[in-house]
Amino acid sequence: MKKPKLSFYLLVVFAVTLTTVSCKNWSESGTGSLRIVTNKGGRTLGYDTTSGVNILTVKGLAFKDLNKNGKLDRYEDWCLSAEERAKDLASPMTVDQIAGLMLYSAHQAIPSGSTRFGASSYNGKSFKESGAKPYDLSDQQIKFLTNDNLRHILVTTVESPEVAALWNNKVQALCEGIWLTYYSGKTL
Repeated sequence: MKKPKLSFYLLVVFAVTLTTVSCKNWSESGTGSLRIVTNKGGRTLGYDTTSGVNILTVKGLAFKDLNKNGKLDRYEDWCLSAEERAKDLASPMTVDQIAGLMLYSAHQAIPSGSTRFGASSYNGKSFKESGAKPYDLSDQQIKFLTNDNLRHILVTTVESPEVAALWNNKVQALCEGIWLTYYSGKTL
C-alpha cells in the first residue's frame, strides 16, 4: 500500500481552511445607492455607495471599510466592545475634531429658503434658482460638516417626512465618506 504524500495532506488542509475562512456569511440588498448588509448571526450594516465606503469580508463576516484602507481596523470591528472601538477611534482625533462632535449647527430648514432665518445657498445660488432637490445639502451644510466637523444639526422645519429621510441619508453619505479620512492620515 502506497503512503499518501505530504503535499496531498497539505492540499486537503488548505482546501478545508479556505472553505471555512472565506465562506460569505452575509447578504446585501437595497434600493438605489442605499445598501443593507445582513450578517448571519451578526450585525446588520447600512451604507450608501456614494460615500465610497466598501465592504470587507473577514472570516466570512461583513464589515464597513470606513477609512477605505482595505483592512479591518479595530474601530470598524463590530465584534469588539463599544469601549474598545471608541478608544481606537478617538485616539488619532484632534481637539478640533472632538470639539466638532460636541457642537451644534445653526438652525436649518430643509430645504433652506433664501429670506428666512438661516438662509443658505446651493452651488452659490438660492434654492429656487439652483435647481436643487429639496433634500440636497446646502453649501453651508456641506461646509460645517466637512470643515467644522459638526455632526449635530438643528433642523427647524422640513418639507415632508420623505424629504427629511432623503436629506438625512445625504448627510450620512457625506459624513461616511469624509469622517474617517482623518484616521488614515489624509486631510480634506
